[in-house]
Amino acid sequence: MKFSYLPPSESKRGVLESTSKRVRMIFSVMASPNRIDILRILNNKGPLTYSELKSLAGFKSKKESGKFAYHLRKLLKQSLVGLNKSERRYTITNLGKLVLNLARQIEEKSIVESGKMYVRTSRQTIEEFNSHKIIQSLVREANLSLEQATKITEEVENKIYKLSTSYLTSRLLRDCVNNVLLEHGLEEQMNKLIRVGIPFFDLDKKLNNSDNSLKNGINDLVVNISKNILSDYFVNSFQKDILDMHYSGEIHLDTLGHWGIGPDTVFIDIEQANKNFNLKGRFLFLPRTSHQNESNLILPIVVSLLQREVSKEIVIENIDKIFRHYQMEKISDYFSLSLLSSSITMQYVNPPFITLVISGKESNELLIQILKGYDSYVQKVALPNFGMSINYAKSLSNEALSLVARIVKLGGKITLSQESILSCRGIRKLNYTSGLPLVVLNSLTINLPRLAYQSNKDETYFRTKLALLMKPSVNTLLLKKEMLSENIRQNILPTLSNVFGFPEIGSTAIFVNIAGLNESIYNILGYSRESGFETVKKVIKTANDVLLSFPQTNTEKFGVSMINDGGSTRFVDLDSDKFGKLTHDFQSYSQGVVVTKGMLENDNSISENLVQLEKLMSGGLYIRLDTSNTSHQELVNALSSAISVIPYFDIYEKHLLCLLCGKKDIKNNICLNCGSSNIIECN
Repeated sequence: MKFSYLPPSESKRGVLESTSKRVRMIFSVMASPNRIDILRILNNKGPLTYSELKSLAGFKSKKESGKFAYHLRKLLKQSLVGLNKSERRYTITNLGKLVLNLARQIEEKSIVESGKMYVRTSRQTIEEFNSHKIIQSLVREANLSLEQATKITEEVENKIYKLSTSYLTSRLLRDCVNNVLLEHGLEEQMNKLIRVGIPFFDLDKKLNNSDNSLKNGINDLVVNISKNILSDYFVNSFQKDILDMHYSGEIHLDTLGHWGIGPDTVFIDIEQANKNFNLKGRFLFLPRTSHQNESNLILPIVVSLLQREVSKEIVIENIDKIFRHYQMEKISDYFSLSLLSSSITMQYVNPPFITLVISGKESNELLIQILKGYDSYVQKVALPNFGMSINYAKSLSNEALSLVARIVKLGGKITLSQESILSCRGIRKLNYTSGLPLVVLNSLTINLPRLAYQSNKDETYFRTKLALLMKPSVNTLLLKKEMLSENIRQNILPTLSNVFGFPEIGSTAIFVNIAGLNESIYNILGYSRESGFETVKKVIKTANDVLLSFPQTNTEKFGVSMINDGGSTRFVDLDSDKFGKLTHDFQSYSQGVVVTKGMLENDNSISENLVQLEKLMSGGLYIRLDTSNTSHQELVNALSSAISVIPYFDIYEKHLLCLLCGKKDIKNNICLNCGSSNIIECN
């Protein structure tokens, strides 16, 4: 039997001719922009039906149907597009992806070879460099005259054409423009053009979670980056002298990442809100509720909405009144479930703290049930983000005090107030008889020890410097109010404006916070305990006198506060750098008053002084009753003594928490449950 075969050279030639023909056919397919568009659409969108692909490719009229079918057949014939016959959907093949990538490379190479300059824009497009766009940007964004803008642009062009690159980016262009502006001393105009963001190194570090800061995963990352970017943005809204005071440590601007967005603290009467609660056409993902038997839903809804717009604390009054129509023995269960449901809505790092105000003046039985519900919640949550503020007249029952002591020992946060409505952080509600919402702006703190160091132990000069600093501080918070009002007009704060009706109903309080009053008077100025308290009162009166120059209306009040914020430790660090080794070794400056069980028993003057201080601090005075290392009964006895002599106090009990398993069984800084030494202190 004989076999016929082609010589190797002829076989190879045939394969080459076949391949060459295939390549020519593929290049003929690439010659049509319409066919390249079809490949791009399938690559981006995934499998599509005939009609979907036809519409996305721009062949919408019936007259163009034949043209589209022609192009699609070409792609199918060369195996650049495949058809799933069972699903009747078209997909791009691996060969099609290769051809699409080749077409992109050819396009970019042709641009480079043209010798022109092109810009990769922030809109993810490639455009030819156009100097007129720089001129327009300088006039529109930096408020330069046309003549100035043209001159700056000419210098930018000269710098650009000296670069050995064919591609520019919009970021590179902005940096180049800003460098030229800085060279001309136009710093203010440069700040208007500067791009806010986060360095690649820092972002890479966060994505790698190298500092283990992402406790809640991606949500923490997004919130953290957003706050950094917004902080850079809002810094440009301040006057230069205010920024200089902040950076030097005379004042502290807290929560810069939220500064120009919403309020620091809000007071909401949930009983009034429940009566008029109407989401209308907003927040369609939330349940609509108006029935009394569904009133336990109102707290989770309010918390879910307000935590998006408030930075520090949400104070919700009359929480007990929306549960009183339930059977008494079931209130604790409903209340606990409501708190747990509300906790689930808190999905990111450092949400605002929630203070729930309840009355101890009316039904003791209702108060007990609410406290039992809070007790149940505290047992189920490692780090509670809800605290209770009990407003009482003269005293509380032994049963209530015993429950309070138990809750505090478990890690709950409870504050007690004789008359005024205050938050757990010590912020006072002005016009506390009103059920209307109150928005509080209090994220600016004055560093009193800095003023004391600069006054050379002259008390009059010290108070004069404080008076001079108070006015720009108030004006800065008024600027914050203007930004808040603008955000409401722009519908950026829909919960406050549309759900709660602010500012049509409600009012605003502006509080200037002070830090380090004790250190200033007693340590730096050198007053004794006996004579120093009179000076303390004079200092606070000086601050209040400045506030009187601002018109206080029914919708706008001013005050001085002494509460905890993020500035105390920062002030100490900056003062140490400025003044060298300080005479007094402070870890942090005082931001309020700390009272111990021993002081209550041995210092008869403390209650009288606290009452006077609390009245002078119109914006609120944080008073902490430190009951650490006391037994349950000792704590009950301390509370029984304190409620009759201290107008307001937060009960502080030191707790250690394991960050690995969330348990509080800690001994010698080791978790008894999992053996971890990753322990934090909380209260």
